[in-house]
Amino acid sequence: MKFIKDLLFFEIETTGHDSDKDNIIQLSAVLLDKDNLLEKNNFNTYVRVSYLDSVILQHSKLLHTDYETIKKSPKVYDAIKKFKDKFGKDLLLATHSVGNILFLKNAFKKAVVPFEYDMHVIDLWTLGYIYTLNYGLKKMPTFNTFVDYFKLKQKYPQNAMEKVRLEAEIFRKIIKEA
Repeated sequence: MKFIKDLLFFEIETTGHDSDKDNIIQLSAVLLDKDNLLEKNNFNTYVRVSYLDSVILQHSKLLHTDYETIKKSPKVYDAIKKFKDKFGKDLLLATHSVGNILFLKNAFKKAVVPFEYDMHVIDLWTLGYIYTLNYGLKKMPTFNTFVDYFKLKQKYPQNAMEKVRLEAEIFRKIIKEA
């Protein structure tokens, strides 16, 4: 299957579940070629949301990385600017959750960077739901359901880069079987 635009799968790790109050602390993405769905480019950054040592330490533990990495990470403005500069806007966003879109839009807003992406988004959860109906899976189509179903390995569940690559692989497998 060929797509009209390249697909940018992205994944985030956050300080909580409320996109209005909580912050992105890791933003990762893989750009898939529209013709063959192979990875063309990628992006990964941690985002520092505080100067407080205790908060930095808490985020480093959550993300399984060291304190210095988080302390030296860019603030949201720089992270979002780099993200947008790297990929541009002529692509189709893809993720496993509508909530991720809300967090990304809010991050762009906080960074005072225009969110100029196509409003059509590939939602892996919805695609997975249809897949589960057609292939008789009797489980909710969560990310973990598909990791198990396709026998993929996940080492660090809170690592957005690992997760986004797995999401891209799940997408390829679903598209291949469709």
